[in-house]
Amino acid sequence: MKIKNCSIALLLLLGTHICNAQLIDKLKKKAERAAERTVERRVERETEKKTDQAMDSVFGSDKKKTKKEKKSSKESSGSSSSSSTKKGQDIVTGSSFFPNGDILFSDDFNQDNFGDFPANWDTNSGGEVIKVGQNKAFKLNPNGTYSAKTNKLPENYALEFDLVTENLDYKGLSGSQFGINFSSEQTLNRPKNGGKFSFSLWKGSNICNQINVQNWGKTNAKIDNNIPFKMQEKFNTTTHFTVVVNGNRLRVFIDNEKAIDLPSFLSNNLGNYIQFYLKGTDPKENHIAAIANVKITEEGEDLRSLILKGGFSTTKILFDSGSDKIKKESYEFLDKMAKVLQDDKTLRLNIIGHTDSDGDSVKNMTLSKSRAASVMNYFIDNKGLDKSRFMYQGRGENEPVAENNSAEGKAKNRRVEFQKI
Repeated sequence: MKIKNCSIALLLLLGTHICNAQLIDKLKKKAERAAERTVERRVERETEKKTDQAMDSVFGSDKKKTKKEKKSSKESSGSSSSSSTKKGQDIVTGSSFFPNGDILFSDDFNQDNFGDFPANWDTNSGGEVIKVGQNKAFKLNPNGTYSAKTNKLPENYALEFDLVTENLDYKGLSGSQFGINFSSEQTLNRPKNGGKFSFSLWKGSNICNQINVQNWGKTNAKIDNNIPFKMQEKFNTTTHFTVVVNGNRLRVFIDNEKAIDLPSFLSNNLGNYIQFYLKGTDPKENHIAAIANVKITEEGEDLRSLILKGGFSTTKILFDSGSDKIKKESYEFLDKMAKVLQDDKTLRLNIIGHTDSDGDSVKNMTLSKSRAASVMNYFIDNKGLDKSRFMYQGRGENEPVAENNSAEGKAKNRRVEFQKI
């Protein structure tokens, strides 16, 4: 009996020890998970802080405003004129994101006659150029899709435009919608694979106080969601939109406010092409939805970094035909180059001129050298840069980068090259 009681006691003691060991092991794992979550939260907070700082540097922040300042701001915005460039308001633009970017497309419709369909656009419906104040805008017809005549867009770019709306209240606007489609194919129909953001123009209803984001077809992350945003306050006025595409990421800024930021919305090259579309407005009610000041800016690499990598070629420096006289439209680029050289006095350049194959090869060699000299003299005579920082050469037609059997190929070969010395 004593042996039996001792055995039972021993088993109880052993069981208690095992339970304690298991409990300690569980507590240890919970502590490790808790520590991991704490680290993750800290990383998230730091990431959000850095992101907020970067965004604040682009479009400002009112987080530190006092209640009095916020009230004053609301009052002033309520009494300001109906324009996207309200006094005292910094508008987010494509150049805010890509200050050294190249303009891929720009249209203010000034070259088009009132009442005409604009020359740089395609549609499956119709539309016309109208007058808005002292400017022109492109009025869209209901149930139409519109695309600018552009090539395939790059991985990183910014689209900006003004949306001009008038007479949008209640009557005849149920089911109305304005939006932008993104796709991997060039089409005026609804793309097979695409994404969009859109909003109702029914100002008399709260349904317009949200932006629908949706993608479909071959995409890595299916999204169909409504994002709260007070579009109702943006109607019957002029509102500035900046749409920023960074690979898969889509950001949309409306006036000075970020409305959309979706990191994986445009997977599988959905940002290659853009369509504007309009649905459901009624011409009999004189509903107006128009776009103005459309511009697409490509992300451009910093000129200084290109030089430090060894150099680069450009076709942005233009000359009169058969001459070394620089055209005025080249001055903007040359001034940017000069600014880089003024800021970094250690940089020295060899400037090399290239021509196409038209004409005599000997004359082309002479012309290419004199054009390189003209660029150097622009920096010296107009920007005060020291002559000792430059060399210049001509290569004529001897180093083409494209075939010389087309106007496009010849334009690529007429270039100026900058090499770091």
